[in-house]
Amino acid sequence: MIRVNLKSIVAGLAASVAVVSAAQAGGFDRGGVNVDLLFSDKRVDTEFSVTYVSPQRTINNVTRGANEATEAAVGQALAPVVGAAGPIATAAEVQAYIALNPAVNGATVQAVQTAVVGGIIGGGGNPSPDTSGSIDVDSDYVVPRVGLKVGVTDDISCLGTYTEPFGASADYGTGNAYSASTVAFSIDTRDIGLTCSYRFAGMQLGVGQSYFRFIGGVSYQELDGFQSRQRFLDFAKLGQTAIPGTGVTNTSGIGSFTVGGDAVGYRLGVAFEIPDIALRASLMYNSKYDYDLTGTQDNTGFGAIIPGTQRVPITMSTEIPQSVEFKIQSGIAPGTLAFASVKWQQWSRLGIIPVNGGVSPVSGTPTSLSFDPVYRDGWTITGGVGRKFNDALSGSLALTWDRGTATTTGTQTDTWTVSGGLAHEVNENVELRLGGAIGLLTSGSSVPAPGGDAANNVTYSFGNDVVYALSGALKVKF
Repeated sequence: MIRVNLKSIVAGLAASVAVVSAAQAGGFDRGGVNVDLLFSDKRVDTEFSVTYVSPQRTINNVTRGANEATEAAVGQALAPVVGAAGPIATAAEVQAYIALNPAVNGATVQAVQTAVVGGIIGGGGNPSPDTSGSIDVDSDYVVPRVGLKVGVTDDISCLGTYTEPFGASADYGTGNAYSASTVAFSIDTRDIGLTCSYRFAGMQLGVGQSYFRFIGGVSYQELDGFQSRQRFLDFAKLGQTAIPGTGVTNTSGIGSFTVGGDAVGYRLGVAFEIPDIALRASLMYNSKYDYDLTGTQDNTGFGAIIPGTQRVPITMSTEIPQSVEFKIQSGIAPGTLAFASVKWQQWSRLGIIPVNGGVSPVSGTPTSLSFDPVYRDGWTITGGVGRKFNDALSGSLALTWDRGTATTTGTQTDTWTVSGGLAHEVNENVELRLGGAIGLLTSGSSVPAPGGDAANNVTYSFGNDVVYALSGALKVKF
């Protein structure tokens, strides 16, 4: 019988799994809502942790198609001026702008057409960069976690949690072939949850007393989204021939989209335990979070000249999809623990997500905007071992494969991660943990999503890249 104290090994395991879960690439998963603290045998157990993740992703051979979000909008707005059909903005509006703008005061409408539109569709050159050899994508992020477990009775426990379980972050910079699609992008979530469990005894087995556990909980979650784009040929820069030192003519300002909302979700689960051999098997279901987001399209950076187009309200409807996770661990030899987990999440629910209410800052007419992840379902599989080194120190090592959720668009390809964790029991009430991970972000390519936002008409490739992560935690228990 493997009757050894494996509690510190389980702690080291938690440090390892925490850092690798935050480094996952599938969908927007940053570890979800972890309820493992419910299984602590302490009456009160608290945990404060933070994980830092640094993906080193670079996209290459970035090529932009027709700049329909910029060139076409300007050309259509000036169409009445140059005699084309299908007016979107009136000649009077354009002439009024010219008359009021000192940079082009006194210029004729024909001069504006020649200097601006002619430079694009008349063969005079494209002032918007249409190719970039490579772009380093800055996407570092931090995931905090706080947990407080209280044993109401010997068999009933409740866990309060705060975490930021889902998100995304990317900064592509300005003045490159990707800027008209995205300059910066982020999704941030905040989750406050309460989860309780009821444990009851099963059979007395040869390896120890067995227990069953029912788990249920609820979370209130908030989501904020942000995206900015660079519009070349900004009306506010008409007549400006160049930005010194760049060689780029008629560069633009930056417009942005911000949305936010909240949702409620729940979780249900079951577990089987034999504490004497550190055996635990659990199955958890997490519901989806339905979001109705509201926010603002801010066109002031685009130099919007049509009344009512500077800032307009927008809405979106989306979800954080449902997931199912199975975990198992067991002592396999004196002082040694093995563990594994499998997680599925229905990221395929995120296809092309329309942005409602957007308007063109050039023409003032409704425009087709969307967020285009075009994901497939995510799978994450982890396996590893933990080892007790002495009464105070234990550690673990794990290997994780995360199936990328990208289909034809984006950089969310498969990720392989090796992670490790150490746990040091300072005394019977205080424990310190440290974890680290290094992973391989696999190569791929991206093309525009069919039916997606016209501004995303860009293709690129990417090679194998590296992701790093570090995690630290403090536990206080009594």
